[in-house]
Amino acid sequence: MNRWSTLQGILLDFDGLILDTETAVFQAWQELYRSWGEQLEFGEWITLVGKSDQEIDPMDRLEAVVGPGFNRDQARRQVAAREMELIEGRDPLPGVLDLLDAARLRGLPLAVASSSTRDWVLTHLTRLGLLDRFAAVSCSDDVPRAKPDPALYRLSLEKLGLTPEKAVVFEDSPPGVLAAKRAGLYCVAVPNGITRRMEFHDNGGGPDWVLNSLEEFPLEYILER
Repeated sequence: MNRWSTLQGILLDFDGLILDTETAVFQAWQELYRSWGEQLEFGEWITLVGKSDQEIDPMDRLEAVVGPGFNRDQARRQVAAREMELIEGRDPLPGVLDLLDAARLRGLPLAVASSSTRDWVLTHLTRLGLLDRFAAVSCSDDVPRAKPDPALYRLSLEKLGLTPEKAVVFEDSPPGVLAAKRAGLYCVAVPNGITRRMEFHDNGGGPDWVLNSLEEFPLEYILER
């Protein structure tokens, strides 16, 4: 009996996997930095991707270089508003809806495990009309440490009542993949325009399989490969 004959659930990251928020968020932060005469380089930004503000907050560096006169709360509101403006109206990434439909046909429960805040994830899932597709949503608010710590995936498994060998994860970033592997899960990486330029390690924390997009293969093929 192979692994997939006993598969009972699918776990998914949110940012950059279900919805391309990452491109918009990077642009919003670049604009904020430029408004203060500073530059936010991509090489610096990718050290933050897939993690939460618990790990590294780009506002810390900006506040440090600007110094007196920097209003952190105002800057936070400014970048948040710009992020939403850039993301509003965007559809799920290619292949996402097909995957969700295929999981429903197989009777497989779905869960989101995201290093973003619950308010962020629920706002976008609700706008997309996808919230009711997921049996569980776990976010950075729910655990002491977000990815690459495995806590989010362990919590997701607990909510679905599953053990690691009965689930598969779809992730887009190295920290997310590492979190999944640390939780003992099989992980399919689907890098996006941002995370494709990041390094996915093979030292026990790398993905089990890498896809160019969720459109590359139907879920049936992925599970029966």
